[in-house]
Amino acid sequence: MILPQKTMFLVQKRLFCLLSCNKSTVHVSSYQLCSLFSFTTAEEHSLNHGSNFTLVDPLESCELSSKEAAKRAKDRICDKELSSSSPSIEFFKQSGWSDPLVMKLLQREPRLLRANVETILKPRMRSLQDMGFSDTEIVQLVSSCPCLLYLRDIQPRINFWRSLLGSNERLIKASRGNMFLLTSSVAQKIEPNISLLRERGISEQCITQMLVAVPSFFCRMNKYIDESIKRVEELGVSRDSKMFPHALLTVMTLSRSRFDATFATLMSFGWSQPDSLATFRRYPFIWNYSKKNLSDKMTFLMKEAGCELTYIIGHPTLLTFSLEKRLRPRCEVMNFLDHNKLLDKGHDLLSVMLLSEEKFRNKFLFLLRKEKFIAQYDSYVVAVHGKHDVIAEN
Repeated sequence: MILPQKTMFLVQKRLFCLLSCNKSTVHVSSYQLCSLFSFTTAEEHSLNHGSNFTLVDPLESCELSSKEAAKRAKDRICDKELSSSSPSIEFFKQSGWSDPLVMKLLQREPRLLRANVETILKPRMRSLQDMGFSDTEIVQLVSSCPCLLYLRDIQPRINFWRSLLGSNERLIKASRGNMFLLTSSVAQKIEPNISLLRERGISEQCITQMLVAVPSFFCRMNKYIDESIKRVEELGVSRDSKMFPHALLTVMTLSRSRFDATFATLMSFGWSQPDSLATFRRYPFIWNYSKKNLSDKMTFLMKEAGCELTYIIGHPTLLTFSLEKRLRPRCEVMNFLDHNKLLDKGHDLLSVMLLSEEKFRNKFLFLLRKEKFIAQYDSYVVAVHGKHDVIAEN
């Protein structure tokens, strides 16, 4: 293909700008490469979109570093564009969107910058309002799935998911977990997976739990549902168990090697196979932790917290707590209180860990403030919350 002389000149100019912005190495993505051959004059843009708004190509300015140029080329939205008179930007602002929200939205879906307000944006936003979404919920939903505004069948899609999930709040939460939830084909992907689960005797409550926990599972055709259901049952989790959806999702989302590695990790600390299987039936989500995560928790509990292996096996809930934000900080507080004879009796480790943060503070942490052990009190607060508390003197 032979490019016209003018087009060739523009391509050379953009390449020169890209390579000369910084002396450091410039990596050109396929998107950037394609953009080198994309040309729209201000006149053409005005004719096509009914606007005098002109896109600014950040690569042409040569005022950006190679890193900044790559980022702007990817996002295709710059500050100058946001402050321009684009009808779509003005529409979002008039609808109550802040500048940061508009910027974030357009970075995720640059096509919205050129979207026709009257034929695309207004009708779609009106549909969401008619379906009972508040202004805040609309911002949350559109932010999680910007492509939603390009769908013509927006109402049936949302009604389908809302009937399954039960509320706008759950729908928004699921959409945040998977931005393709609302754009995936209901007929070709979603319904076949749900129908198959129903045919295998999985309850509606169980299916809903799975939808909320891992919505991405339903957005792809999965050929291994039968095999996974059979495997979960072989591991001893019955279909009527409340842990069945968690167990099924764990089996389906983890590779076999990763799944078996968790068993191997526990057994390396002395767990028997029956003990590991019993734990999986009760707390299958433990298998989602990495080998290092579980190893660090087991090492801490046995060597620093002084737990017997039989105690941990009998109380595997301990492995679900954060090591740095709960297990270690609370153990240090309890050991300090015990060492300074500020506890009137012994306290079970699991009971201490199960306390809410407010109850733990009121029951144990206040003793440090009362006795003026401010350094220890502050150490705990920083570990858990990452910041200091302002402690008033009595």
